[in-house]
Amino acid sequence: MPWTSLKTALLFNAVFSAVCGGVLLLLPSAVAALMGDFNPLILMVLGAGLLLFAVDVAWVATRKPISQLLAKMITTADVAWVLATPVVMMVAAPWLSFWGQVLLLDVALLVGFCALCQWRGLQRQQLA
Repeated sequence: MPWTSLKTALLFNAVFSAVCGGVLLLLPSAVAALMGDFNPLILMVLGAGLLLFAVDVAWVATRKPISQLLAKMITTADVAWVLATPVVMMVAAPWLSFWGQVLLLDVALLVGFCALCQWRGLQRQQLA
């Protein structure tokens, strides 16, 4: 099963983070309009951060062997993102549109999927 591989899970996370970061960095005004009343500069900064995160995750995924500590730190960061999403949604509720809420929830679901797959990959790697 490919999703039990730590390397595959980390690489998926890196690609997903890079795509999200690229969209936020290159199309901040379009995303801001979709999300509601948001400053595009905030989205550009988030996009740049996601691109840096994607590079870090890809670097960890391509090491042989993959560092357990770094993979756990990435997984912890993903779990923190998922847990922070409802807080961000409540704080930003006055500025979020319906589609902005849907977008945040969708991203949180995919990040949670990444965290789950990485956790399973870590468990499998520890058993080996």
